[in-house]
Amino acid sequence: MDDEKTQEIIDFINMKYDKEVPGPVKFVVKRKAKKIKTLDPKDFPESFRKCTIEELILILKDAHEKNMLRF
Repeated sequence: MDDEKTQEIIDFINMKYDKEVPGPVKFVVKRKAKKIKTLDPKDFPESFRKCTIEELILILKDAHEKNMLRF
């Protein structure tokens, strides 16, 4: 992926985060976000690595509606 597209994604995430996440939550998220450094895509199941963002969002929405998520 080229640098321009990568920056567009980062800007979108930052905009959503700044706009929709309350200050106290940002504090907690910022501390936990450091764990991103330890993520290794090889540790994720193949089904997770192969699904599209659209599929992942739909899976998460459905799981949330059914109270299947532990957060």
